[in-house]
Amino acid sequence: AWQFMIDPGHEVANPLQPGPHRPVPLAGKRVLVNGAAGGVGHFAVQLAKWQGAEVIAVAAGRHEAFLRQLGADAVIDYTTTAVEEAVRDLDLVIDAPGGPASGRFLRTLRPGGALYPVFPLGFAGAEEARQRGVTVSTTQVRSSGAQLARLAGLLDAGVIRVAIDSVFPLAQAQMAHERAVQG
Repeated sequence: AWQFMIDPGHEVANPLQPGPHRPVPLAGKRVLVNGAAGGVGHFAVQLAKWQGAEVIAVAAGRHEAFLRQLGADAVIDYTTTAVEEAVRDLDLVIDAPGGPASGRFLRTLRPGGALYPVFPLGFAGAEEARQRGVTVSTTQVRSSGAQLARLAGLLDAGVIRVAIDSVFPLAQAQMAHERAVQG
């Protein structure tokens, strides 16, 4: 989430796009985080809020209280609401699941907005994005000790937190994977 929203930490272009990823300033912006209750999403919610954005979180309704505790201003339950029909005039969409379905968020963005699919493979909306004046960008996540140190400072200060849902011993790796798939 940090490298998508705050600082990529490198200038290496993703092979799936012509230039390096450039995060957008978030202060005063409307940001939607799809997959907000997941590992990447729950950090994206907190980082966007920390940077001064209005945050709309998308997740199953059972996660609403958790997401509001993290700073979400609004929560959309994707099991009962078609997100792409419910919101408009967003400045940024962070699509943590990404993939081919990311294109559905293009119509939620204002002209000049940005869509950051974390998993960009299968995205087929490049022409529609161009027509709408929307930037679609992704980055190659790379390990950065300096960025981890900054995150550690935010964790220590209580600005952000890590949500740990379950802990499994290595012998139960399959159960851990099954739990992760449940969301």
